[in-house]
Amino acid sequence: MSFAYKELLIEKRGGRPIRVIKVVLDGEHFVVASPAKDGGETTEQLAKNVGGDTAINGAFFCPDDYSSCKIDGKRLTHTISERVFLGNGKDWSRFRGDTSIRMIFSFDKQGNPFFVQRNSGESDVGLRSNLNKDRLDDIYFGIGNFPVLLLEGDDVVQGFVNYIDKKMAGSANRNFICSTEDGTTIYMGVVGASSIRNLPAYLKKEFGCWNALSLDAGASTAMVYEGKTLDRGSRTRVMDAFVVLDREQYIKLTGITPDPKAIPKVQPYEPSAEDQAQFRKVAGVIDSIFKQYGKKKYQVPFIKIIRDMVNPELTPDKKWLYNQLLIHLFTIDSF
Repeated sequence: MSFAYKELLIEKRGGRPIRVIKVVLDGEHFVVASPAKDGGETTEQLAKNVGGDTAINGAFFCPDDYSSCKIDGKRLTHTISERVFLGNGKDWSRFRGDTSIRMIFSFDKQGNPFFVQRNSGESDVGLRSNLNKDRLDDIYFGIGNFPVLLLEGDDVVQGFVNYIDKKMAGSANRNFICSTEDGTTIYMGVVGASSIRNLPAYLKKEFGCWNALSLDAGASTAMVYEGKTLDRGSRTRVMDAFVVLDREQYIKLTGITPDPKAIPKVQPYEPSAEDQAQFRKVAGVIDSIFKQYGKKKYQVPFIKIIRDMVNPELTPDKKWLYNQLLIHLFTIDSF
C-alpha cells in the first residue's frame, strides 16, 4: 500500500528540506499552464481559473515593484520575454516564433511532457538548443523559463553562465519542475539550501529527473495544495502557474477526452477513523501552543521536528499522519 498519482512530499531528502508535488500522469491526472493577464494574479486564482486547487508559480516576469517594469509609463506586473502556451490550440504568447534561451516545459493534448526550444540566437545568448523545435504546434500547455537544469539527463546549467547572478549562485530555496525519463511522473516544488549549480545533480539522484527546468523563486514563490496555501512570497501576483487537474477537470477545461494509459494502478492509503482522530488531537495541541505562545515562535521548530521524522521505513499510517501535520503547519489559509 503506498501513495500514488498526486501527493505532497514534505521531508528531508538527500540532506535538504523539500516540499514537492508529485504527479503520476496516469490518464487520471494532468498538469496544465494557467496564464495571467497584465497586472498578474495570485497562484490561488490561477489555479481556480482552470478549475484546479493544486499549483506552483511559474516563470520569471517583470513585477511592479521594479521601477523598470512599466507599461505606458505606469508600473505594472507583466511579462517581458516569457513563453506561455495557453492551452486551447490557438492562442500563444506573443513570443511564440523564437523561444530564445527559454526552454518550454510542454504538455501535448494527451498530457505527455516534453521539452521544446527554438533558439535563433537573435535575442539572447545562452544554451543554444533546437530540441524538438518542430513540435511547437504540439504544445497544448507550456511555460518557458531558464536556466534549464537537466536536458535529457545531462546537467546543462553551465550553458546559462552569463545569466546566473549572485542570487542564483548562492544557497537558497530553489523552485523547479521536472519529468522522469519515461515521462510518467512530474515533480514540481521547492528544494531548500541549494544553489542553481548543484540542483541538477540533486534532482537526478533524488527524484530521477530527466528533463528539469528552474522556476521563479524568492519573493514570487507560491504553492497551493488541495485548496490550501502552503507558501506565499511577498510578491503575491505572478504571471503564470503550473496547475494539477484530475481527468474530469481536464475534460471540462479542454473539451478533450484523453486516451487511457496502461500505468499500473496503486491504491493510495485510506486513513481510518482512528488516524483522523489522532491527527485532530495532535493538530489541536499544536494550535493550542500557537494560540498561547505565538505561531511565529514555534512553527519552524515543529516543522523541523516532524519533517526529520519522515523516512522510507514509516508505516503508511504514520506517513499519512506526519504528512497531514506538516501540511497543517505550513498552511497559511484556504480557498
